[in-house]
Amino acid sequence: MFKRIVLMLMLFGVGTTQVIAENVTYNVFLIPAKAADQTVKTISSQLKHEKLNSLYSQNYLPHITLYLTEYPQGSLATVKAKVKQLTAQIKPFYITLDKIERTKGDWLMLNVENSRELQHIADSVTVAMEPLRALNPQLPNWVTKYPAKLAAFKRYGSPNVFTNFQPHITLLPQADSTKLDSFMLQYGNSFKPTTLKVEGIGIAKVNANGQAKQDLASYYFI
Repeated sequence: MFKRIVLMLMLFGVGTTQVIAENVTYNVFLIPAKAADQTVKTISSQLKHEKLNSLYSQNYLPHITLYLTEYPQGSLATVKAKVKQLTAQIKPFYITLDKIERTKGDWLMLNVENSRELQHIADSVTVAMEPLRALNPQLPNWVTKYPAKLAAFKRYGSPNVFTNFQPHITLLPQADSTKLDSFMLQYGNSFKPTTLKVEGIGIAKVNANGQAKQDLASYYFI
């Protein structure tokens, strides 16, 4: 009897591990030209003057998220194939990094001016990738404060899609409010817009903040 109970507990433990490990989060994102790296590098140096360590200084990739959600384990090959197919249909285009924006939660973003072309690409990626996603993604706590984003998350597994799409490069996760005040006064509010080319679409496995240090695949526009 004791052996039977132990065996049942072991089986339960294995099943629990499988449930925990069944999803993986991938970010499908735009790859900006190298000029974006230089812009982000300059901002990172300015942040360092205020004793703020940017994501770039920690070797995270500057990127513009198109669709971020969870997928079942073992989906990477299918995700890659779909992104490769999408990329083949898109020509290189230009975007404008128009301002540095501080969120209500004290994150720092390099805002990308939205356009009809950019919105169309984001929408197309969402429509194509959504059927591949996991049906039980974990809801980020912050999303519950925004009814429209919550509705989008429940339907598409991601809060920032379609009318909620707000293209940006994340510079800094939640940071010290006083230091951000100083940064915005000294540097952020005087940022000059810059226009650059978008070269392709990448895929990365990300952390809880949606950030990655290395991409898993990159596909370039022709």
